[in-house]
Amino acid sequence: MKSKVESQQEESNTDNDFSEMSDTQVRRRGPQKKPISKNKLPNLERNVPIIIKNNNFVVRTIWTIVMILGFMAVLWAGHIYIIGLVLLINIGIFKEILGLKRNYEKEVNVKYSPIINWYFFGIATFFCYGKLFQSKLSEYAFRMHILSYVLNYHNIITFMLWVAGFLMFTLSLKKGYYRYQFRMFGWTHITLILVVAQSSVMIMNIFEGIVWFILPCSLVITNDIFAYIFGVSFGKTPLIELSPKKTWEGFIGGCFSTLIASFCFAYFLQSSQYLTCPQHQLPFSPFASLTCEIPSVFITTQRQLPFSILGNDSIYFSDFQIHAMVFSLFTSLVSPFGGFFASGFKRGIKIKDFGDTIPGHGGITDRMDCQILTGMFSYLYLHQIVLPKAVTLGTVLGYVSQLSTNEQQELFEQLKQSLQIGQ
Repeated sequence: MKSKVESQQEESNTDNDFSEMSDTQVRRRGPQKKPISKNKLPNLERNVPIIIKNNNFVVRTIWTIVMILGFMAVLWAGHIYIIGLVLLINIGIFKEILGLKRNYEKEVNVKYSPIINWYFFGIATFFCYGKLFQSKLSEYAFRMHILSYVLNYHNIITFMLWVAGFLMFTLSLKKGYYRYQFRMFGWTHITLILVVAQSSVMIMNIFEGIVWFILPCSLVITNDIFAYIFGVSFGKTPLIELSPKKTWEGFIGGCFSTLIASFCFAYFLQSSQYLTCPQHQLPFSPFASLTCEIPSVFITTQRQLPFSILGNDSIYFSDFQIHAMVFSLFTSLVSPFGGFFASGFKRGIKIKDFGDTIPGHGGITDRMDCQILTGMFSYLYLHQIVLPKAVTLGTVLGYVSQLSTNEQQELFEQLKQSLQIGQ
């Protein structure tokens, strides 16, 4: 028998749990009802969960097809449209994660809190996309004086914009809401660092060739599919407590399957110039063709095998296919832990999904938890290992734009003389 004091403490703890939860979490969790024995339910009510499950499967399948077709359409539309897609994904993820801690009743009295949060999102986007223009599209900055000025002083402009947001936040502090406001301030900045900054580097990969964007994304999806198939077919050994349905059999089977699939994917992807050619401009016309001299990393060459396989002493493959296998190892061994991290986070705040943006799938964050981590690895691997450390026209023009008018004129005369000597 519990004493009256213990019962009151339990009720108090329950109330505290709900007080710490945001409005979004309370709505998703819903009112707590006492379970009813299935034996006491009529036959029709017993079949309701099965009907709901089948309907969810149909909705999930339809929206999966819609997302695949939409992604392919954006992919072939061109680089600027892929950038727009990444930006929309960033907005969706930021909105969903921010909503986990928002309290709409408190924001009635703290009017400028959501505006300030989205202001910081705009600053982070300006910083990340400014870095893109600095490194990949300096030619545009060289032609446009205002853009050149903004990019030359990009870091200090970003900092001063953040300082303005900091001042607005400090002035908006209101007695009785300090804890909530500071919690949202920290929550916003952590989200920007973990989500917006990391996913924005995917855009850097796009301009080195769309294939460097497609390959990591497709390998994450491939690993997820094969891990599910092997887990359902052979899974017996639990992998991690955070995801009880994940098994070692599915994890290992997905890894080997993705490794083989990556080699095959790379073989077909490297044959398209549209996917492999780097882009140093920003065309707005959709479905524009793109041709270039094929980079050496995509050229298939004959390689000698250490031992004979079915009478063959050599095999033809490209360096890109080897890099694809490295990507597959990361997406199989590391990327799933992005999903495990998200699962643990959702369990910690007692929600099933981050949102309901995509019918049948939950929120955008639920679909992108593994992609964000993979995007950062792809960027670092591509720019540190794959690409040669070469000086491009864009980087040269970026430095030239920082020179004074007299220095640019002097550089022009020296280049003119060197070209005349060369002729």
